[in-house]
Amino acid sequence: MRHTLRVDWLNYHHLFYFSIIAQEGSLAAAARRLHLTHSTLSTQLRALEQHFGSALFDRKGKRLVLTPFGSEAAAYAADIFRLGEELGELSRGRVAARRERVRIGLVAGLPKTLTHHLLAPALDTPELGTVLIRQHTMESLVEQLVTGRLHLLLTNHVPAAPAGSRIHAHLLGETGILLYARGRLARKAARKFPASLSDVPFVLPPPDTALRKRLDGWFAQHGVSVDVRAEIEDAGLMRVFGSFGRGVFPVRAALRAEAEDLHDVTYVGACHGVSEQYYAVTTDRTIKDPALAALVESARKHLLPLTPAQLTRRGNSG
Repeated sequence: MRHTLRVDWLNYHHLFYFSIIAQEGSLAAAARRLHLTHSTLSTQLRALEQHFGSALFDRKGKRLVLTPFGSEAAAYAADIFRLGEELGELSRGRVAARRERVRIGLVAGLPKTLTHHLLAPALDTPELGTVLIRQHTMESLVEQLVTGRLHLLLTNHVPAAPAGSRIHAHLLGETGILLYARGRLARKAARKFPASLSDVPFVLPPPDTALRKRLDGWFAQHGVSVDVRAEIEDAGLMRVFGSFGRGVFPVRAALRAEAEDLHDVTYVGACHGVSEQYYAVTTDRTIKDPALAALVESARKHLLPLTPAQLTRRGNSG
């Protein structure tokens, strides 16, 4: 007796059109890129959503925004079409074998330059494959980690594991926190540091970030009343505001060379006792993947603890 195999086939043309819409952010832009009519593309998208039984986009004004499921589908589509390209290259003898992606998640707010330093070992080992970097909320990244869609998560605080799952946080190291400001403002802030900090404006991370909470505790400990002019999550943007004299701003000690390269930006003082920790979070207690192991080992060397003498480059310290 012959049994018929029933397969719920995915239409890859529809998937490809969806991936282009996701990249362009609108049906009109995707239609122009694909040389298709708006109505044709809309019909293809609806057919794919009916196949999945779930919406891929929400409409926000004139733009289409991926739903949570749509974000996952777009990531899978990117992998599918990348593998198709690799298969074509392999058939023509241009690659030796398929290379697996190293999938890494980053929480928002991590300094971009420091992140690059931490990821350098994986980027410098081409035989280990492409490094796929995803930045999202902690909740979303942890969910992707425990379901196998990420190999590793880089974060500056230890997340909670979802119910029924286990995750392991591997401490990479920590960096002290220094304060910098532009010329005249820096001199005023450093004059009777740290008491003089009550007389100057600040540019700081938002109140809900781990670093801001530690800084607020340090300010309270030293009786400093802070005048916050701007709250910025992105470390690079915070340095830009500080370099234009908008306020005293914190710099991770591991990145102090970048701050000192800014025009007319001067060291104010060190926030002794304040540091930021960095973790590699995985689902395995022991990291076995060579690329991830190299990343962790290099990061630990890069983030060796600094002594108080190293932190206090010049001027007074608190």
